Amino acid sequence: MRLSDVLKRKRVTKRGNGSSRKARTEESPRDGPGGRRSSRGPGERDGPFSLPPPPPTVEPPLSPGGAPGNRGAGRLSSAAARTTSFLAGLNPTRWGRWGSSPLGSHVSSQEYSVEVKSNSGSSGNKEKVKQWIHNQAKKFDDNHFGSDQGSSHPALSTLNRLLISLEHLDSMTDNGLKALHEIRSVIIDGDVSSFEVIHSGLVVKLLSFLTSANCHRDDRLRTFLEVFLQTPQYDQDTVYEHVLTSPGPLSALVQKLNACISQLEQFPVKVHDLPGAVGGGRGTSALKFFNTHQLKCNLQRHPSCSNLRQWRGGPVKIDPLALVQAIERYLVIRGYGRIRDEDDGGSDEENSDEDIDDTMAAMMINQGQARHKLQFLIGDHPLPYGMTVYQAIRQYSGGASQPDGHETDTDSENPMGCTNIWVQTHTIWYRPVTEEDRNSSATGVSGRSNQSSTSGSGSSSRRNKSSSGSKSTAKKKDDLWTDGVVPEPTSILDQYLSPMLPESVTIQDPSLQVICLLRVIYGLSRHWGHLYRLHSFSAAIPRSEFVNSKLTAKANRQLQDPLAIMTGNIPSWLTQVAYVCPFLFPFETRHLLFYTTSFDRDRALQRLLDMTPDLSGSDNSERVTPRLDRRKRTVTRDDLLKQAEAVMQDLGSSRALLEIQYENEVGSGLGPTLEFYALVSRELQRADLDIWRGETVSVLRGGEEMVKYVHSQCGLFPSPLGHNAKAAQVSRVKSRFKLLGKFVAKALMDSRMLDLPLSMAMYKWMLGQENTLSLADMEHVDSDLARSLQQLQQVVQEKQRVERNASLTPAEVRRRVEGLQLGGCLIELLGLDFTLPAYGHIELRKGGANIGVSVHNLEEYLRLSVHWAAVEGVRRQLDAFREGFEAVFPLSQLTVFYADELEQLFCGSGPSLWDVKSLMECCRPDHGYSYDSRAIKFLFEILSNYLPDEQRAFLQFVTGSPRLPVGGFKSLSPPLTIVRKTFEPNENPDDYLPSVMTCVNYLKLPDYSDAKVMRQRLHIAASEGQRSFHLS
Repeated sequence: MRLSDVLKRKRVTKRGNGSSRKARTEESPRDGPGGRRSSRGPGERDGPFSLPPPPPTVEPPLSPGGAPGNRGAGRLSSAAARTTSFLAGLNPTRWGRWGSSPLGSHVSSQEYSVEVKSNSGSSGNKEKVKQWIHNQAKKFDDNHFGSDQGSSHPALSTLNRLLISLEHLDSMTDNGLKALHEIRSVIIDGDVSSFEVIHSGLVVKLLSFLTSANCHRDDRLRTFLEVFLQTPQYDQDTVYEHVLTSPGPLSALVQKLNACISQLEQFPVKVHDLPGAVGGGRGTSALKFFNTHQLKCNLQRHPSCSNLRQWRGGPVKIDPLALVQAIERYLVIRGYGRIRDEDDGGSDEENSDEDIDDTMAAMMINQGQARHKLQFLIGDHPLPYGMTVYQAIRQYSGGASQPDGHETDTDSENPMGCTNIWVQTHTIWYRPVTEEDRNSSATGVSGRSNQSSTSGSGSSSRRNKSSSGSKSTAKKKDDLWTDGVVPEPTSILDQYLSPMLPESVTIQDPSLQVICLLRVIYGLSRHWGHLYRLHSFSAAIPRSEFVNSKLTAKANRQLQDPLAIMTGNIPSWLTQVAYVCPFLFPFETRHLLFYTTSFDRDRALQRLLDMTPDLSGSDNSERVTPRLDRRKRTVTRDDLLKQAEAVMQDLGSSRALLEIQYENEVGSGLGPTLEFYALVSRELQRADLDIWRGETVSVLRGGEEMVKYVHSQCGLFPSPLGHNAKAAQVSRVKSRFKLLGKFVAKALMDSRMLDLPLSMAMYKWMLGQENTLSLADMEHVDSDLARSLQQLQQVVQEKQRVERNASLTPAEVRRRVEGLQLGGCLIELLGLDFTLPAYGHIELRKGGANIGVSVHNLEEYLRLSVHWAAVEGVRRQLDAFREGFEAVFPLSQLTVFYADELEQLFCGSGPSLWDVKSLMECCRPDHGYSYDSRAIKFLFEILSNYLPDEQRAFLQFVTGSPRLPVGGFKSLSPPLTIVRKTFEPNENPDDYLPSVMTCVNYLKLPDYSDAKVMRQRLHIAASEGQRSFHLS
C-alpha cells in the first residue's frame, strides 16, 4: 500500500447535496454517527498495513448565525471543523479515542458504547501504524538515497565536490592550490546554493586556512590570491607592475558569502509605532505622544548616603526624552550636589552662598564641560548620563517592563503598550559620584561607548600606553635619534587576519562566522599589495560589492524610527557590526548611524528630519522640532582666525549649536555660520602660519589684497618639525593644530561643511593608523618626494636581487652593487646626506648632516626619510590636533568610516557635473516660477555648463558654503528654491542683480530677457556679492 493511497482514503470531500453525501458514504471505512455503513464486512479485521478508522466528521449543531441547519451560512465553520477533525485523525495518539470527541446530541449511547469497546485495540493499532511508517520510510530511503547511488545523485554532486576539495584543503599540500582551484570552479561554474556553502563546512575551513598563524600563512594567502585574482605567487618582479584583470572569482565568492549572511542572520529591528498612524505620520504621532506625556518620578537620596541633602519636594514630572544628566542639572542648580560633612547638623532646607557654585556647575554640566557630581540609580543599576529617562525606566524599573518580562525584539513596538510606565511613580536614587564611578560611567546607551574604546586604536589609549611605558618610549626615541633604528611599519592587513571578530563584538548570531570570513576577504581585497611589498596598488574589487543589502535595509529601517533615535533604543548589533565591518553598509547608512550614536539625541533627530522631511508633519500642530540649544556669537571679518580661536575656546566643547553673526551686518543664522566655517578653513591654509607642506600660491582677495596660501595636489599635510626644534616654535605650531582639531570636530558635530582639503595620510592619523604608514603612503604626503624615493627604492631592490644571486662570488656581488646607478649617476655622486629632503635643517639621525648616502646605507636613508616625513616629524603636531578634537568628542567614533571617506564626511560632496535633469529633480521653483518658466530653463542650462570654480562661487553666494553636503543638491536642506524677484512696472529686470536668503537657500532671480544677460548677472553677483550679509 502506498502512502498516497492512504491519504486518498482519508480525504474528505466537500459537503454538497445528496449525490455528494452518497459518495462520502461509499468512501467511509466504518459506520459513523449518522448511520453510515462501513465498507468492511462484519467479520473483517484490519490488515497489517491498513490504518485505523479516522474520527468522524461532525457537523456543527448551530450555524454562525445561530440558526440550526443553515448549511449555506455555516460553510466556513463546517470546513474548519472538517479540517480540525482530519488533522486530529493524523495524530496516532488519538486514533481509537475519537469517541471522546464532543459530539453532543449527535452521538447515541449505543454508538458510544461500541466506540468504548474499540479502545481496547488502540495500542495494537498504534504499533501497526508505527511499523508501517517505518517500512515506508525505509523503502523511500532505499529507493532514492541508497548507498549505491547517493554519491552520484545529481542533487549531491556540487556538495560532494565541495566536501572533497575541503578535505584536500585540510591536508595543506601544495599550500592548498589544488583544493582552491576546485573551490573556485564550484563557485564560478556550479550552481552552488547558500545552503550548500553553509553546510559543507566551506566557511569554517576557508577561514582557518586564511588566518591560521604559522610561518606559511603568507604563502597560503598568496596562493589564495593566485587562484581567485590570478596574481603570480612568488615572483615579485612580475607583480611590481601587475594590474588585476580577473577579479571575477573573488567577486563571486563575496556574493555567495553575502547570500549566506542574509540567510543566517537573525538581527532584530526595533521600531515604535502608534496604532492608527500610517506612513510618515507614524513617527510624528509617536513623537507627539512623547511630547505630551511626562513620567512621574520620586527623587530620593540613596540609603547609603548621608552627606547630601534629602529631596523633599515630592514627586516631579520629567520629560521622557530628557537625559539623566538633566536630572543632575536640576538638582545641582538647587544645591543638592554639594557634599557636606557627615556631622553637619544643618537642615536639608538650608540655603547658602555656595549654591552659586552649584549653579555654575549645573551650567557647565549642561555644556558638557565639567565633571559630574551626582550618580543616579534605579534599584541597584547606575544610570548612564546620556540615557533618556524613558529608556532608563523602561530598562531598569521592574514595574515598567513588558508584561511577559522581557523587551520585545519584534518588528513593531508600541510605546503606549506598557501603561504602567505612565501611571506609576518611579523612584530614582541619587548619591555622590566617586572617582571609580566617574571613570566607568557610560556616556551613551546604544553600545557605542564600549565600541568606541575597542574598535580602533584611539589616540587617548595610545597616549596612556606611552605614558605608562615612558621608559620604553624614551628608549625607542633614543634609538631612532642616536642609531637611526626605525620601527617596522605595522601591516594593516594583519588587523583583518583573525579567526574571530574583535572582542568588542559581544552579540551572538549564526551569521557571525560568515561575517568574519567576509572581513578577512575584504582585507585581502583592499590590501593585497602588502603581500608583495608593492608601493602602489588599488583594491581588487570595489567596496560596494561587499555591501549586504539585507543588513542595509534593516539598518535603514531602524535608523528611520524617530523614537528609537530619541530614546537611544538602537540594537547593539548595529553599532558593533558597523564599527567592526563598515564594508557591510554603504556610506550613507553609516553616515546616519554616526550622527545617531555619536552626539546628543536632538542632533540625531535633526539629522533624521533633514533627511526625511515627511516626519516633520505638514501641519504646524504636528510639527516635531528638536530642542537644540543655540549659542550666537558676533565676530568681525578682520583677523578672523584669532576670533575663531576665541570662539572655539569658549564654545568648542559645548553641546550648544554655534551660530555666527558678523559685526555691522544684519544677516544671521545658517548662511553666515556656513560662511564662517568656510572662511576660517581658508585662513587656516595661509602660508604665513608655516604649518603645512606644499607650494605657495598667491590669491587676490577682496579685489585688492594678495594673500599667500599653501596648495598641495595630494591634500594638506603638516610640515615636519626637527628633533631639536625650538620650544617656542613647537608651542606655536601645536596651538594651531589644537585649534584645528577643535574646529574640525565642532563643524562635524554641528553638521557644518569645511573647505579644507586634508591629506589621506592625515586622515589615517585620525583613525589611529599612523604606525602603518610606509613608502606607499608618501604619495599622500608629498607626491614629488614620493616619486624620487620610489626611484631610489628600485635601486635598493636591484641591490637585494644581486645579493640573493647564489651564482655570484662575493667579489662579483660587491662590484655589481657598487656599480648601481640612478639615472646614469652613482648613488655616492648624488650628494645626498642624512637630512630630510626639502628640509635640510632637519636631520634624520644625530649628526645626519655629516653622513653621506651611499649604495650601502641607501635602504636606511629611505626608511628614515619616510618615517620622519610621515610619522616622527609630525607627531607633536597631530597629537595636538587629536587633543583638540577629543575635547569635543572621541576620535574613535570616526572608525565607522574609512580614510578615503573622511573628506566627504568633513567637506561634503566633491566637484561633479551638474546636469539639467538632476537640477530639476533637486531644485524647487516657487512664488512666480514653475519648471516651465523661461527663467528656470535658462538657469538650469547655465548651471549645467559651470566649471568647478564657477560652481564654488555660485554655491558660496547662494548657501554660504562653497561645497554641497553629502549627496549633492538632493541633500541640501532646505532645498534650493528659486523665486521670482518682482519690480515696479517702470523697472527693467535686466538692470538688477539676483539676491539670496542663505538661511533658507532662496535665490531671488529676476525674469531676465535672455540667457546671456542672466549668466552675466549671476557672475557679477557670485563674485562681488560675497563676504557680506544684508537685508535683501
